[in-house]
Amino acid sequence: MKTKIYKKIFAILFLVVLIGFSAINFKSEIGTVIYFVKNIDKPDNMKELGNITAQVDVVLTENIVGKYGWYEFYGWVHKSLGKNEENNFMYVKDKDDILYSGNFWNTSQTSPLNIAMRIRKLQDAVADKGTKVVCIMYPTKYNEEWSNGYYGIPYNDLNEYGDDVLSFLRHYNIDYIDFRDVFIENNMTAKDIFFRTDHHWTIPTAFFATGVVLEHLETEYNDYLDPDGYWRDLDNYIVEEYEDVYLGSQGRETGIVYAGGLDDFTLIYPKEKINYSYTYVYSSNDTVYTRKGDTLKTLVDKSMLETENIYESDVYESYMNCVCRRDEIINENLETGKKIFFIRDSYSSPLATFMAPMCKEIDMKWSVRVSGNEIEEAVLNDTYDYIFVALAIDNFTDTGVPFFADEVNEELEDLLVVP
Repeated sequence: MKTKIYKKIFAILFLVVLIGFSAINFKSEIGTVIYFVKNIDKPDNMKELGNITAQVDVVLTENIVGKYGWYEFYGWVHKSLGKNEENNFMYVKDKDDILYSGNFWNTSQTSPLNIAMRIRKLQDAVADKGTKVVCIMYPTKYNEEWSNGYYGIPYNDLNEYGDDVLSFLRHYNIDYIDFRDVFIENNMTAKDIFFRTDHHWTIPTAFFATGVVLEHLETEYNDYLDPDGYWRDLDNYIVEEYEDVYLGSQGRETGIVYAGGLDDFTLIYPKEKINYSYTYVYSSNDTVYTRKGDTLKTLVDKSMLETENIYESDVYESYMNCVCRRDEIINENLETGKKIFFIRDSYSSPLATFMAPMCKEIDMKWSVRVSGNEIEEAVLNDTYDYIFVALAIDNFTDTGVPFFADEVNEELEDLLVVP
């Protein structure tokens, strides 16, 4: 009997708090919602209405009073209950309190064969120019070889799909670097490779990975971008350690309490002054920006570490804005040198920063934000020493590898035609 009374009291108190909070939020943000509603066009069909409804939901979500406090409260409840997942398995944890995305299945709608054929088309298209194509497979965060996972938790495990892609790359004689094997061979664990609260690899990991790429070019192509190992020696860099400054994209969704605290961040940049011209275009608009000067004035931005709101900043953006739709780095210290093209995602930003001292030019396009035609035109109308198809496993998809898609799709359709 007492239990029922307690439940009723709790339910009444909860409703009072909820109604009170709703009233405060309504009064505080009604102006924002009205402004949004006044400035939308009348929908012509159900699809447009659905899009507008989704936008309204985003406006309401982004303008909740004290929303970060509610994130923390929600995370605290899950943590107190000992739950290893949050928000219906959107984010999950392992036994080392490292956050991962949850995933019940591979979301790629393109076959590994199709992906490999597109990359082979790219390789064939630039072969006469002497351009070398190297596929760089960055890992997704979860791997049973380095993650201390719980049984039954649906971690975002795309490694079998990645293996399938690489098997077809081998079939088509496409060179590649599989960083999963590299990390396993070096006995690295998830906490050695990645941020706890973010899906990206850490800056020291990216520095290590740069050395792996340079060694690969030496071994496979007898090409020595760093002949004396100067740019692989950490003694030639300034290394700055910042403790408890970073809440990654996964941690920003779960809150600091559930994430188990903030990540440390390591900033690495050359002691030597190198002058660059860095041109970039954000994904949100077509405005072209240019920075000129040394590394700290162009490729590395320390101001990102001076944030006042830990929830609304991304310290990973310290390196080349995290990821832009288009980037171009010109090394003004070199009269001649290698010219490299990256078909990339956000993993490539620190890696390209570390390769920039050894190259005359690095051009980059974020493949999920540009068309396949744009990539094709870039590689066909210019000449590069290397083209790196450098993507995390989950970006080996139709949108992540958009180039030469029409040609490959037509060939595959022809194969399926029954005579």
